[in-house]
Amino acid sequence: MKKTLIALTLAALPVAASADVILYGQIKAGVEVSQTKTKVNGKETKSDTGSQIADFGSRIGFKGHEQLGNNLNAIWQVENNVSVAGGGDWAGRESFIGLEGNFGKIRAGKLETQLKSMDSLDPWEYSNNALGLGMFQRTGERIVSVKYDSPVWAGFSGNVQFTPRDNGTEVRGVTTGLNDDGTTTGRTNNASDTSRYYAGLNYENAGFFARYGFGYKKSAYVTPSRESKSGQAHKVEGGYDANNLFVGLGYQYTNGWDSYDSYRNALGYAADVTTYPDGYNSASDKSNGVKAHEVATTVAYRFGNVVPRFSYAHGFKAKGSGLTDAQRNTTKYDQVVLGADYDFSKRTTALVSAGWLRAGGGDNKAETTAGMVGLRHKF
Repeated sequence: MKKTLIALTLAALPVAASADVILYGQIKAGVEVSQTKTKVNGKETKSDTGSQIADFGSRIGFKGHEQLGNNLNAIWQVENNVSVAGGGDWAGRESFIGLEGNFGKIRAGKLETQLKSMDSLDPWEYSNNALGLGMFQRTGERIVSVKYDSPVWAGFSGNVQFTPRDNGTEVRGVTTGLNDDGTTTGRTNNASDTSRYYAGLNYENAGFFARYGFGYKKSAYVTPSRESKSGQAHKVEGGYDANNLFVGLGYQYTNGWDSYDSYRNALGYAADVTTYPDGYNSASDKSNGVKAHEVATTVAYRFGNVVPRFSYAHGFKAKGSGLTDAQRNTTKYDQVVLGADYDFSKRTTALVSAGWLRAGGGDNKAETTAGMVGLRHKF
C-alpha cells in the first residue's frame, strides 16, 4: 500500500508543480565499523568487530503553501523516512498542516519539539551513538501535537507545543494501549494522562546564538508500585556560528525523563537477560526514574571545501531513588568524536568520522569505539 501511495504521489508531481509543491530530500549513508568492550563485576567481554552499510536518516519530502490574502498563508508538509537499505516510513518525519502570517505560525501534525530542533552541537551523520552526540540529543522527539511559533522580534523568537492525552506515546513500565486487565484504550489505568508540554526560546544576532528548550511528560514512567510519575527535560545551548567558525556549548538536565534501565540502554550496556530476555523494551521497564546532568561542546572551522570538527560530551553520575553508588557509577560517561566533511559541491559531501564512548568505570563499564566513511546528497 505504501509503495502504491508513493508511486501515485510521484506520478502526480508534474500536475502538482503548478500548485507550488516543492520536492526536497537527502540521501545519506556510509560504512560503519564498531566494537564494544564491556566489564561487569570485573569480568571483561569484547564484541566482534561489527561492520555495516548504515543509512543516516535519508528522507524525501513534499511541501507547499497557498496565499489566502491579508498576509495569511496555508502551509503543509509531508516528510518521509527512506533508506538506502530498503524500507521507509510514510509521513514518519515532520508532517503537518497549518497557517502562517504576521502573527507567526500555528501547525498541527507530527512536529519536532524544541529539544529536537536544538541540534547544532550534533552535526554528525551516524547510526551508532559513539559516532555522534546521540546520548546528549536523546530528549529530542517528533510527536503528534499542535505548535505555535512566534515571529522574530529583535533576534528573539519562541514556541509552545502541546500533545493531547490521547496522542501521547508509550509510557515506560506500561504496555502501550492496554489497561492492566488487557482491554484496549488510548490510555492506561497506570498512566491515565499521557499529555505532553514543550516550549522554546531562541536568540540570534551577528553570528551569536542562544537557545533554551523545555519538555514535560505528564506520565513518563510507572514505578514498581504502579504509580505514574512525570518527567521533564531542560536544555540550554549557545555559541557563535559565522565567518567559517562554529563554537557551541550545551547543558542538559533531566528528571524522570529516563529510567535507570533506559539510561543504561542508551549508553550501550547490555540489558539484564532476566528482566529483558529479548533485549531492552520500555514496556517491561519497571526501574525508577533518574536525574541526570550533561554537558557538550562542538568546535568546527571551514577551510575551503573541508570542515574539520570536534565534539566532546560528559555525563555526570545520575541520581535516583534506591540507586547504589555502584549503580550510579555506571551512568557517568565521556565521549569524543573527531571527523571532517569535504564538499564536492553545494549538494554532495563526503563524510569521515571516528568516535569513542565510555560509560561507567572500574569493574563496571561499557566502552565503544567506532569509525565511519559516508556520502550525503541533498536535493
